[in-house]
Amino acid sequence: MSVSNDDTDNTQQRSIQSIEVGFRLIRALETASAPLPLKVLAEKAGMTPAKAHLYLVSFVRLGLVAQDARTSHYGLGPYAMQLGQAAIRQADLLSLAHGPLEALQRRYELPVYLSVWGAAGPFSVLKFDAELPTPLTIKMGFAFPLLGTATGRIFLALMPENATRKLVEEEARLHPELGARRENFVSDVRKSGVAISEGYLFRGFSAISAPVFDHAGKLAAAVTMIGVANLMDRLPEGEMARAVRDAGAAISASLGYSLKAAE
Repeated sequence: MSVSNDDTDNTQQRSIQSIEVGFRLIRALETASAPLPLKVLAEKAGMTPAKAHLYLVSFVRLGLVAQDARTSHYGLGPYAMQLGQAAIRQADLLSLAHGPLEALQRRYELPVYLSVWGAAGPFSVLKFDAELPTPLTIKMGFAFPLLGTATGRIFLALMPENATRKLVEEEARLHPELGARRENFVSDVRKSGVAISEGYLFRGFSAISAPVFDHAGKLAAAVTMIGVANLMDRLPEGEMARAVRDAGAAISASLGYSLKAAE
């Protein structure tokens, strides 16, 4: 059965309107000074509580909205925080990172990612996948553990400890064998300028990650390249590590970072 162009246009229009209606709830939460009860939130968004609840269920699943377990009130969720933080940082970072990341991907024909810090730890904001299909793909927005991944270890070593402490403690409780190696991970990154994973999170794969610094010398992001472990040169002084480090340095320079000024 065919669908007329008019029907198609109407369906598309209804879908767009649905998104716009749902985001009235997000805007209401954005302007609120504290989490809101369902009735008040629905009123501010100009809809019935029953209708608002349907949208909120989806928003909670996506992390855009969080519901307080004690009061049942709604507020902006962790992913909303990530979006806001990322929007501020990405304004220049993404465009400046595009060239070095694309060049790195083309050189080795392996997936390359850029990650920044968010409420739930580092997460991917830009990626260049391999042209040929690979068994592993990191999705945009994926949050990397601090202890078990190369990307995470860059932030573990170079972010202020008070920013990472809570996440590290949670991961160490779940994986004490990684928690016991925390100081080694930090030392290795600070000594070599790269982090190299051994396939703990993604079995059979390894990753090399390097930092990106902003004009003030603070960690702004991490560049990561991932591939099948036995095909990766995992030496900190090896060619692949040097290439990833150089990509991070190129982006850092574009952001105004100067090694001499940092020293």
